[in-house]
Parts: sequence; C-alpha cells; structure tokens
Amino acid sequence: MELSVIIINYNTFQLTCNCIQSLYEKIKEVEFEIVLVDNASSECDPQLFKQKFPGIKLVVSETNTGFTGGNNLGIDHAKGEYLLLLNSDTELINNAPRICLDHLKANPKVGLATAQLLYPDGRIQYNCRRFRTITWELLEVFPFYKFLPKKKREALMLHHYFDHQSFTACDWVWGTFMLFPKKIILQLPEKKLPGDFFMYCEDVLWCWEFKRLGYEIHFLPEAKVMHIHKGSVGKDKLIEVKKTGIRNHAKFMKKYYPDWRWYVFAAIYFTKQNAALLWVKLTGRF
Repeated sequence: MELSVIIINYNTFQLTCNCIQSLYEKIKEVEFEIVLVDNASSECDPQLFKQKFPGIKLVVSETNTGFTGGNNLGIDHAKGEYLLLLNSDTELINNAPRICLDHLKANPKVGLATAQLLYPDGRIQYNCRRFRTITWELLEVFPFYKFLPKKKREALMLHHYFDHQSFTACDWVWGTFMLFPKKIILQLPEKKLPGDFFMYCEDVLWCWEFKRLGYEIHFLPEAKVMHIHKGSVGKDKLIEVKKTGIRNHAKFMKKYYPDWRWYVFAAIYFTKQNAALLWVKLTGRF
C-alpha cells in the first residue's frame, strides 16, 4: 500500500463525506486506503460512513481523543508506506497526493510536503510559517520588515508576507494537509505524534520534531486543496479557538525557549495577541 489517508471526523458528517468523495474522484495512479477515525461523534451513527463508502477503514473511538489522539489512532491502523493527515473540511482540487508523493520520493531529505490551500471562493490561505522568534515578532510589530527587499521579506517572514504562489521550504505548516513517510513516526521519541496539545498548535509541535530529526518541510503550490477553514464556527467559538491557540503556542515556546528569551518573547507576543483577540471580537474573523 503506497498511501494511507487519515481523516478525523467529529460531528462533521456531510463535510467528511464531501472530503472522501473528492479523494475517490481526484486521486489517480496511487494505491491508497482511507482510514476514517470517528472521534466519539454524537451527530449520527458512524456506521453511516461505511454504508456510503464501503471501501473505507472505519475506526470508532468511544472517547474524543482530540486531533493528535485521533491521528495517532488512525496511524495505528494505517498500512501505507506514506501517510496523509487530512482535515475533514477539505476537498481535493487536483491530484495533490500524487504530486506530493513524487516530490518526497525524489527528495529524501524532505520529511513532509503540503499543498496550497484555498478558500471555497478561491482566496489563498497562508499555511506556510516560520517558528516564532523574538526577531520575527519585532520585525512585525515595529514593522522593520517594510525596509527589507520583497524576496528577503517573504523568505524571512512567510505567513501572509509570502504570496504562496511558488515553492518554498518552511518551518511549519498547518495540519490541514500533511503528507510524509510513515517511517518518520518510528523515529519520534514516543514512536507516535507528540500529544502535548488536545487541539490547536499541535501542527507546530509536529513540524518542530520533524525538523529536529533533520528533515525539511516543503510547500508545493501546484498541489491544490480547498479548505473551508472554520467556516461553520460561530463568533463566540472563534474567540475560544483563538484563545486556545494563543495559550498552546505560548506553552510550546516556553518549553523550547526556557531561558530569558521566553520572557522577552512573551511580552511582545501577548501584547500582539490581545490586540488580535479584540479584532476577532469586533469582526468575527481571524
């Protein structure tokens, strides 16, 4: 088996069905399986997925183990040489898995490949990131980045400073679409994805561990995926999502920058994020 696609479902039946349907329609020239993990959903009987898609491998969890726990459960049941962690609120636009597989096989130093993510209306999502540092935060706050040449600014900052129309190596990417060799899992400290966070910021931690092992992370704009990205989340829930992300990112930074740099970083970071929270409260948007 060349590829196992792992999808976590938690009360997103129709979105998940749309995602699975797109896999069957768009993936060509790849021997693949779909491992669907139902994370204790209450929306409907998860066996409905098997009725609709008999070929999937359905794994039903009696408890909600979060995004990391659900993916680790799926990985335990996966037979593929490569793994694709895919959000349930996505649909393939083209044969993105084949594009990423070819890239990984041609570049053994690359441990993870991701695709260009697009909103349903075609707008680009900025899923390529750098690890946050004091330098990065200061460049954005003051903002010194405006004095940098465009290419230097894009390479240094990524995020929305990079147009996401060309290839790049990056520090971390969203967990929406992550394709990597299964063998890397066995090289991680616990032989599974680290589960420090129930949800949000786990993708930062995973990429940190991949890079710590010496692997590169690549963004391939020719691989395209539609991502609704919290489209069904209400304003109040959006604020809680933002708060959780801020707390988890701060915990991550404190763990890996435990000295004086943490205090400098925290002073800048929390000032910025409080302003960002105010923006979400006023507009209902990130």
